[in-house]
Amino acid sequence: MKKTYEIAGQVMGFFDAFKGSRPAIDNDNILIVRGRSRTVIPLDDFEAKLLEIGEILGGTELDPNSRKIEEILKEGDKNIQKTEITNNTVDKHGFMRVKEDLESMGLVVEYKIFELPNFEVIIAIWEDKNEIPPLYVEVTVSEHKG
Repeated sequence: MKKTYEIAGQVMGFFDAFKGSRPAIDNDNILIVRGRSRTVIPLDDFEAKLLEIGEILGGTELDPNSRKIEEILKEGDKNIQKTEITNNTVDKHGFMRVKEDLESMGLVVEYKIFELPNFEVIIAIWEDKNEIPPLYVEVTVSEHKG
């Protein structure tokens, strides 16, 4: 099994979102897995839970406003385009627009970006602002470049 699957599996298992989860994109350089869980996490615990899984993975949290994040997202875009035919590019602002769109629909979104020795991992979770299930989980695991 590829290490990307092991990392994604740990994240999905942590959030009890493994059953029914599936890869949205899977190629040699990037894996994006989406799932949902019937488990509800209190909104006040979102950040703590993300930090907890980051620690379990052995990752170092990256500042979401750093230049390194922009580089990671650009590299991720290239890796996605190897699989998907799209005219859109991913950038930090596009990522934030998705977050804003979800929030405008009454969802609360939190994400963290972690650097592991050979991978970058983006974990996003969201649920209804009234803490009604499901909890949605998305993990992106990309091969570390440089």
